[in-house]
Amino acid sequence: MSERRLVVGYESALDFWRAVRAATAERDVLEPTGKTYGARPLTLSERANLAINLCNTKAPLDVVVKAKGKRRGYANIDDHVWRGPLTDEHLHGIGNGIYVCRIPAVFCQLATKMDEIDLAEVACEMAGTYGLAPWTEEGSVGDLEALVGLAELEGYVGALRALGVRGGARAAAALDISAPGSNSPRETDVAIFLKLSRARGGADLGGFSMNRRIKLPPGLAKRLNKETVIPDFTWDNGTVVEYDSTQEHLSPEARARDEAKRRAYKAEGLDCLTLTNGILRSNALLNLFVEDLEESLGIERRPMSDRMEERRAQLRERLFGSETKEAALAALNHAGQGHT
Repeated sequence: MSERRLVVGYESALDFWRAVRAATAERDVLEPTGKTYGARPLTLSERANLAINLCNTKAPLDVVVKAKGKRRGYANIDDHVWRGPLTDEHLHGIGNGIYVCRIPAVFCQLATKMDEIDLAEVACEMAGTYGLAPWTEEGSVGDLEALVGLAELEGYVGALRALGVRGGARAAAALDISAPGSNSPRETDVAIFLKLSRARGGADLGGFSMNRRIKLPPGLAKRLNKETVIPDFTWDNGTVVEYDSTQEHLSPEARARDEAKRRAYKAEGLDCLTLTNGILRSNALLNLFVEDLEESLGIERRPMSDRMEERRAQLRERLFGSETKEAALAALNHAGQGHT
């Protein structure tokens, strides 16, 4: 890595890749231009300001250097010493001697600052078909191409661990709870919840595929008037889970509709469970959903301990938000009845 290069990494590089994926008008920055702005070469500080604009990020710019002695000390630059592999294949040039670390390196750099869940969210986003776009009203955009495969991330993580570089172990742990194919931030958080161990508050029900097209049996295809479906989560035994973002509460009508769909699936040897925001915003309902999913997958387990339930409640709140008032009141009433 030439010392004359300005190498962008960490959060600034993540901002760049998010902007490139989300904004069609910015896709031309994916191709190195080699262009020099103005009549003279830019100073390092000027290149940093240019990089801040190109990366759609804020000052100070996160810049990677090889050793402490290579730090520049500019006000608009935040130097980070990175000892992981950083050859030409790990960098993307955007002109004027500015290079951006590619996602495998960025992912491992972030492992020195983020915990496993935050890292897994980044991995699922970059290996999925959506991208975070905080500058938009929705906060994300969908129907994108995956930017990286989990296998590519695993390869870089393996090299990092072999070198004993800080962050490798945490990055590897994050990949254990990541999954490709997510099409939204909510799907990502559900996937993380499903893959995390029960001891950490999760469901420990991995082994699924996300947004995989499956061909329906003839009887079910006729009944649903479609030959294929793309469930959010699919297990090989025929269990599918669909997340319905528009269904907040389990009204009698919604229950009847979901039960009818589930009976139709079961008649063909499949099982379809519907996950709603109302379930995700309730500790009790989420636990019941996990029990239904365990039954569908043919998994028998001991009841959760009080400690497990406490950790699940904490994890549920982190991933899906505070309990709804209705769910919290129902839990209080249930607890009160238990002490009478």
